[in-house]
Amino acid sequence: MQIIADANMPGLEAFDAMGTVTRVDGRSLTRQQLGDAEVLLVRSVTRVDARLLAGSRVRFVGSATIGTDHVDLGYLQELGIRFAHAPGCNARAVAEYVLQAVLRLCQAGNRSPLGATAAVVGLGNVGHRVAYWLSDLGMSVRACDPPLEEQGYEGPYELEPLDAMLDADLISLHVPLTDSGNHATRHLLDAGRLSRLSSSQMLINTCRGPVIDNQALLAELDAGRGPATILDVWETEPLVPPALFRQVLLGSPHIAGYSAEGKLKGTQMLYQAFCDWLGVTAQPAPVSASNEIITQPVASEEDLLKVLQIAYQLSEDHRRLGDSLASADPGKAFDRLRKEYPLRHELHDWHYQGDIAAPWQPIMRRLFAPA
Repeated sequence: MQIIADANMPGLEAFDAMGTVTRVDGRSLTRQQLGDAEVLLVRSVTRVDARLLAGSRVRFVGSATIGTDHVDLGYLQELGIRFAHAPGCNARAVAEYVLQAVLRLCQAGNRSPLGATAAVVGLGNVGHRVAYWLSDLGMSVRACDPPLEEQGYEGPYELEPLDAMLDADLISLHVPLTDSGNHATRHLLDAGRLSRLSSSQMLINTCRGPVIDNQALLAELDAGRGPATILDVWETEPLVPPALFRQVLLGSPHIAGYSAEGKLKGTQMLYQAFCDWLGVTAQPAPVSASNEIITQPVASEEDLLKVLQIAYQLSEDHRRLGDSLASADPGKAFDRLRKEYPLRHELHDWHYQGDIAAPWQPIMRRLFAPA
């Protein structure tokens, strides 16, 4: 069996046992490169549609991502091509990123997260986890998810319209990118909604760049009216507008979910779906463990930030992305940052043996709970 896979996917060894795996650059993948492949494994940088697949022998497409906006699902269904993706694979990594981002925003604004209001927009696998973690951090969480509400949501949060939550201290976005229907999310935060935000508020986007009108956001930030902002995703990826990058507090190259565990879990979810499709038994996933110990006491948000930064430092991604903007080809440099991303583990790979003051015990339990 011929298998084409994005070279940026870890854990492809499981597929090596099922056929011949050819690793390719996902962003530049062409129909010619597919050849006679029957299986295609991608990430979000590959557009999977008729232009790529017409006339091919592909019968299984897997995307090691939580989103599916890069895949023409209707076309795959029409041709009887099996599709699988990996919802929730990197939810924990994104939650750790958001938690650190919140602490950095609060630090920059000389404020505490305790008692602040957080509007979580989108309660999927990632949004739900972020909502729980921000609640454990001591924030008052409000939530918005119209499609989920229509399905009869009965969770712990009372769902509100987005416009009713624009006064929250923090807005964190966790929606898929959609262009049609009653709840389309492209430019969900458009010029009108962005104009209602103030410089005393905080904004984080870790889902898809076009969910925010980046030009409108830049206009607000240039005028000194916009919220303190951290962006992991950009409307014009792989190009990052230098003017917008200079205005955000921190920016990163679409890597919020790029933990080693999250990426590997995405591949493993595709492998399981692939084996189900073939009707064969999947081999057990490899188990990894860390014996490293963290003893940093936690009695303040500054201490909590230090613990998070043992596993991951958002400021380093900001520095690397800033450096890449000065390269001869910033778009290629953006992709290279993702392809050559440093090894990053989630905190549950460590053992915690420090002292924790009462206000910080709930979030610390959450951080070090088994995956």
